Amino acid sequence: MRFEDFIESSSRAQNVDALFDDYKKAMHQLGFDRLIFSLMTDHVSIDRNAGHGIILNYSDDWMNYYTEKSYDVYDPVRRQMFSAAGTFRWDDVMEVPTLTDTQKTLMYEADDAGMKSGIGIPLRGPRGALAGIGAASSTGGVALDDKVLLSYAHLISQQFYTVFLELESNRTPDGDGVIFLTDREQEILKWCGRGKTRGEIATLLSLSDRTVNFHINNALKKLGASNVTLGVLKALHRGLIQI
Repeated sequence: MRFEDFIESSSRAQNVDALFDDYKKAMHQLGFDRLIFSLMTDHVSIDRNAGHGIILNYSDDWMNYYTEKSYDVYDPVRRQMFSAAGTFRWDDVMEVPTLTDTQKTLMYEADDAGMKSGIGIPLRGPRGALAGIGAASSTGGVALDDKVLLSYAHLISQQFYTVFLELESNRTPDGDGVIFLTDREQEILKWCGRGKTRGEIATLLSLSDRTVNFHINNALKKLGASNVTLGVLKALHRGLIQI
């Protein structure tokens, strides 16, 4: 699959499962058939908390073992995501002089479990959010010294992440449908984003406090936000309002 073809197919994905299927095909052509996608930090813009392996095709046996050993706490690849400027090789992580015995054991066991020729791909999102992808080969032999190949892997992964954010942000709290805010709800949220209190907004728009509260509560419910600050952030990210 050419990068242009992946751009086209991923942009048409109707849900995250379909998107990941396209992503797996594109990465497999580069030699990577083992993939794990994690949210390294909370993603306020889509109301998702940090989570390891929210989408993956690693073996169940390995993931169960990884969880039992609490390897997510020690995993040097996960730690490298926070400081790496771009795609990095797992072999490079193994050369870090401060690597502990536990971390080395984890990497050796991952190789034995069929995660070979591994790379890490940090992905930076809106408002400081960070996600990451681990990609590996069950058979090994991927030419990790090929900078063009690694660049393709990064571009494909960035497109996956961009579409993932779009799919997640365009869903209602119930899981489907595009969020629609009325003109009045957008107007009031815009004033909230500018720091106005509910009373001040009521005066500005010649509305009662009860009416302002009604529109705010409706908007927050549609956005799946627990407070006005989060509601404004989510509306901004979706392009529903501009401040």
